[in-house]
Amino acid sequence: MAEIYQKEIKLSDYRKEDLIKFYREMVKIRKFDEHLIRLMHEGKVSGFYHSGIGSESVSVGSITNILRDEDYIFYNHRGCNQKIAKGVPLSKIYGDFLGTVEGTTRGLGAGIVHSADPSRGVLGQCGTIGSQFNIVVGTAYSAKLRGTDQVSVCYFGDGAASREPLHGSLNWAGLYKLPVVYICENNGYAISSTFEETHSVREHLADWAWGYGIPSCVVDGNDVLLMQEVVKEAVERAKLGEGPTFIEAQTFRHRGHFEGDAYDYVDKAVLNDWKENRDPIKSFKKKLLENQYCTENDLLNVDEEVEYEIHAAIKVAENAPLPEPNRIFEGLYA
Repeated sequence: MAEIYQKEIKLSDYRKEDLIKFYREMVKIRKFDEHLIRLMHEGKVSGFYHSGIGSESVSVGSITNILRDEDYIFYNHRGCNQKIAKGVPLSKIYGDFLGTVEGTTRGLGAGIVHSADPSRGVLGQCGTIGSQFNIVVGTAYSAKLRGTDQVSVCYFGDGAASREPLHGSLNWAGLYKLPVVYICENNGYAISSTFEETHSVREHLADWAWGYGIPSCVVDGNDVLLMQEVVKEAVERAKLGEGPTFIEAQTFRHRGHFEGDAYDYVDKAVLNDWKENRDPIKSFKKKLLENQYCTENDLLNVDEEVEYEIHAAIKVAENAPLPEPNRIFEGLYA
């Protein structure tokens, strides 16, 4: 069955610039999120938003310095985290939410499940939760047929994992040894239902992969360096033709399922513990400072630089025009 992934990691195993990069990327994702929520409160964003605050390390640890532009990702319900880590410009993502032509869809998208950036391997997803399970075997099978070393990474939550398409996808990927890395961002809740209420498996979701002959493990998703190590190993396996890997990254969301969700179904003491003691950014910052890899001033400068970058991106997105009315007929062939 699935093993608990543990590995002794020394900061000295990484270059200082990479450690700072991990911190910067996590801060960028969180600040993006906080400012998008602000724009929603200002009435500038239509539709729902599903915040990824609290799980930034899952995306940064699994993408930064590992995946290339030619590697594919299918993001999950809180996928802005993954899109930012994959390199999609902030102005493009803000443009999608603001509905301006700066967005990846040039004004046709409406946020999270309607944006993509094929130039960076971000292939989006369909509106139905779990639909990426079906698509990822297609891109992975294509890479295998073409003889490339491209890897397809499929992100999903524990809620999406309860849908049947996961099992068909695992069976196909396991049967043909496809270059897929499944990353389950298990934050314990499917909307307001707990993991125990929605899954028959009692221990770990990763146990399911064992039944399809797929190596699997459970990892602390809030440890960015553990995520780096486990995903690097999985990607290397995929590139060598050794098939898929299933990674269950345990984390927790700091906000409700969607903006406006009262989030009163979570015990306040539990939520506070995750925020104060298991926050991925706070934990990594503490580790960097305690090991004297940087100073408070160094990290403050990073925070300020990212804040400036965020404001500049919002300005670009806001100043871009809305699409012309005739754009609605693009892609219409009937």
